[in-house]
Amino acid sequence: MSMDRNNILKRSDNVIFRKIEGEYVLVPTTKSSEDTEFIFNLNEVGGDVWEKIDGRKTLHDIITELISEYDGESENIEKQVVEFINGIKEARLVEIV
Repeated sequence: MSMDRNNILKRSDNVIFRKIEGEYVLVPTTKSSEDTEFIFNLNEVGGDVWEKIDGRKTLHDIITELISEYDGESENIEKQVVEFINGIKEARLVEIV
């Protein structure tokens, strides 16, 4: 399913996350063995996206904030954010409200 820019995103209740030396580690807490393949180490940018997923902001809000914070072409930033969100959504680390 394609992400709609008006989707509000929230972090799943079934994920543990820790910030360690500037990087986030996200681990699903469900019991399914297939979930263990979805352990994420986020760099600074991924961590910034993760921080913005708060259950109130839309995908559009998150993209707009990141475009204002980072240098680069807005289309490229948007593409990377959508790909990242799709990946963590597939891993059930975020949900659409």
